[in-house]
Amino acid sequence: MEREEKQNALAKAAHALNAAGICWAVGASALLSFEGISDGFNDLDLLITSGQMAAAWQAMRDCGAIELPSPTPSPVYATAEFDEYRLDGVDFDLLCGFAIRYEGAVYRYPFSADRIAKTVRMLGETVPLSPLADWFVLYQLMPGRTGKAEAIARYLRARPQAEWAPWLADWLSGPLPDAIRSRVLALRGDAER
Repeated sequence: MEREEKQNALAKAAHALNAAGICWAVGASALLSFEGISDGFNDLDLLITSGQMAAAWQAMRDCGAIELPSPTPSPVYATAEFDEYRLDGVDFDLLCGFAIRYEGAVYRYPFSADRIAKTVRMLGETVPLSPLADWFVLYQLMPGRTGKAEAIARYLRARPQAEWAPWLADWLSGPLPDAIRSRVLALRGDAER
């Protein structure tokens, strides 16, 4: 499927979600693509703030999305609410309370309105984007995604730290596996602790 078709579907979903007053943002591979870090993406992962999943589901249905069968539970993800939709041939994952299991612990992504790094305009619609710095951490928690984390690190190093370091500080204020904490500190330029 062409990038233009995916952008059209995203603009349609954005219109519906924004009109319904949903707090949401694009994350994962689509975010990397929109930021120019990767060439493309298969589906759109939309983060939904706590308490708004039912309204987000309805907004997606109202704009013509069809609900896909529930996926098999994953041993990696512990997301509180997850649903998949298809809109104009494009797959969307709605994630509320996104969480990842890693080495016996569960790490929750604290998505809320203050986790919207910026917005972009797509076909006249406002599309919020989650922080790339958050995905630097999240991809390290996911198996087989260290290449994406490294690509994000290269991208962030080329930009002013003031734009992205506060997001990492938030992660450092909570529990993180030691190896990931060390990589976050190294990205920020801190001495290993």
